[in-house]
Amino acid sequence: MALIQMKLIEKLESDHALRDGAAIHIRPIRPEDDRSLIKIFNRSSPQTVYQRFFTVLSELTPAMVRYLSNVDYFHRFALIAEADSEPVGVARYERTGVPGTVELGLAIVDDWQSRGLGRILFREVLRAAQRNNIHRFCADVLAENRRMLRLLATECQIQDWKTEAGVTTLQFTARRSCAA
Repeated sequence: MALIQMKLIEKLESDHALRDGAAIHIRPIRPEDDRSLIKIFNRSSPQTVYQRFFTVLSELTPAMVRYLSNVDYFHRFALIAEADSEPVGVARYERTGVPGTVELGLAIVDDWQSRGLGRILFREVLRAAQRNNIHRFCADVLAENRRMLRLLATECQIQDWKTEAGVTTLQFTARRSCAA
């Protein structure tokens, strides 16, 4: 990886305190984070896994782990959240077939949900996208996933949405507070 790109990626590292005071470190994912992704998966309930992947998965296959941990930091990007060097969540974006639009995804280990981590990770992945001159986003969310839908409603400017077969598809931009 070019030195200039590494310097830009290092600028995306940040430290945060959750509502309960827990310290979180967020950084861009690296190929060697494959084990971290497996830990996040293994520490997540079947419901959390289903909400993220829309299917029942008993494990992440080696091909899935390789794909998810290897990004180009422009068209495909991911941030990993750590607490005491243990992975607790991941946020990502991937280019879609629509020029200038990326799809967002977010997964938080169950024990770390409802503590403010999802909101922080979401804001940070939006900022990373905007640094890459990406300003339009989309997400597919299970209609039953009220927490994620509420997060999107409060953090974004929803442009369009539709619900079909239990999946809500949203098109949105970041609110100014996220773009800072």
